[in-house]
Amino acid sequence: MHPLSAVAAAAILASLTLVSCGGGGGSGSTAVVTPPVLQELQNARYVVTFVDTVTGAPVTDALKVTFVGEAQLKATDGSALNDQTVTTSTGMVFVSADFTSTANDFSVQVSDPANKGWVATGARVVGTANLQGDQTVVVRMVNTKAAAAVNASDAPVAMSVANGNATATGALSAPVAVTTTPKTVVNTEGVSETIGTSSLAISAGTIGKTSSGAAAAPGPLTVSNTYFATSNAESLNAFPGGFAATVEVPAANASVLNGAAADAGTFVTAGFAQFNVTDSQGNAIKTFDKPLTVGIDLPKGTRDENGVVLKVGDQYPVWSYDDTNGKWVFEKLGTIAEKTPVDPNNFTVQFTTTHLSSWNLDQYVNSCTATVNLQGRPANDTRLLTVDVLGSAGQRYGSQALINDSTLTLLRAPNISGTIIVKDRGTEVGRVTNKAFCGAAINVPITLTALPVGNVRIEASESCADGTQQRPVWTSAAVRYTSGGLTTARPAYTRQAAAADKFALATLGSVPSGAVTVQLQNPRTGAWVTTTDITGATSSTVVTGGTTVFKFNFPMTCRVVSGGV
Repeated sequence: MHPLSAVAAAAILASLTLVSCGGGGGSGSTAVVTPPVLQELQNARYVVTFVDTVTGAPVTDALKVTFVGEAQLKATDGSALNDQTVTTSTGMVFVSADFTSTANDFSVQVSDPANKGWVATGARVVGTANLQGDQTVVVRMVNTKAAAAVNASDAPVAMSVANGNATATGALSAPVAVTTTPKTVVNTEGVSETIGTSSLAISAGTIGKTSSGAAAAPGPLTVSNTYFATSNAESLNAFPGGFAATVEVPAANASVLNGAAADAGTFVTAGFAQFNVTDSQGNAIKTFDKPLTVGIDLPKGTRDENGVVLKVGDQYPVWSYDDTNGKWVFEKLGTIAEKTPVDPNNFTVQFTTTHLSSWNLDQYVNSCTATVNLQGRPANDTRLLTVDVLGSAGQRYGSQALINDSTLTLLRAPNISGTIIVKDRGTEVGRVTNKAFCGAAINVPITLTALPVGNVRIEASESCADGTQQRPVWTSAAVRYTSGGLTTARPAYTRQAAAADKFALATLGSVPSGAVTVQLQNPRTGAWVTTTDITGATSSTVVTGGTTVFKFNFPMTCRVVSGGV
């Protein structure tokens, strides 16, 4: 996740301490040089997982992940992550966040450095001062090389991909147009609906450039257009940056904030799309010297910030996503129009732009802190449950949390009503509808079936290569298991239980019986190891009612030197 840079490695070497090798002391004795003991991470700790929106599988291609925001961020080795970029091929990264009353957010931006087809996106995390505990953030991604699978799925997501060609100057040799195809899906309320479309048209002779200003490399271009309908959680949870957005709005357009502060409101959406152009060298083409024509549909029945149903001729705010800082930027007010031919289900908003990213049709509304209580979880049951908080039709909003207790505190919830759905390994176990998010706490009765479970205990240490000088090491781990067709990654952070312990321990309870994969990060090198790389695990299957122990020891290079200590 976070390989040490040359500077960081030099810093560790510069801070080497002498540790007694035992036997004697004073002048002429020997000592073993080992790196300093790593400090245990405190504060709020997150495992950020990257998954395929359609399949739910972890994305294990190399991803470039950048951290931005006000909160103080640290990696497993204690190094700063603010404004830093790391690379991961494990489908996850770990970050510790220190929030204050004014520095209470951060964003994770992800891109595809190896040109494997993953569309750049991001997630935004909002915290509170002195927040502690382990959290999970899921970033959902789509792949332009899997358009057929996207369109064949029952997810309210559609994709269109076309090929173009750039000349030596970076200009398109012929026009390119991509429009998604409607499909029928089942929405949050259990009703079938036909989703709308999005479209992108680029005229011949348009010169495309990267974010650094370099012209598109000559040769083939890949142009993709992905439309996310607002039907249900599958697409709403893929909203880039999350709905609790910080926005940039020119003073002349302050009315689109609807009275909310630019860093305190929340989006409700009518539809969003991701537009992507990649040149023959895998570079993302971001800006163009001529206007591009863009269209995004919105469902008939969409409401404004006051809950009034919109009609043809009304205006709706159009925003673009800045994937360098995780903010949404107000672009213009688009005019709602009928489609040609008239679509009984959807209107459209068309506009022009000279840059590409994710775009949305959204209202920015006031927010609150909402509380959701799950009623019916048995005592001592800590299985991981998925809680989807979804806005009602016409004012769609989405938030998803994974919790192992019975209370969810939802920061920056919109002042609207909606549905809350609780799932256990993909199976719905509780639902309430038409509930106002702001106001009284929302109680959701749940029914959980008996679950054969066990515990996973992870023991982490480091030692010299010969096994001497063994001591506990604090690091990040993840336990992955598949249940109900879903792959779940649960975070773990090792802690030293007592000063005399040789191992730092982490224990996860209520892990479903079955095969598990344990991954642990070497905090000094950033390298990840799994259960296939180690010895000492009693089994790769969790024993019902028992505890399976996975032991990790990281060998270090210990150098023997002469001299006193």
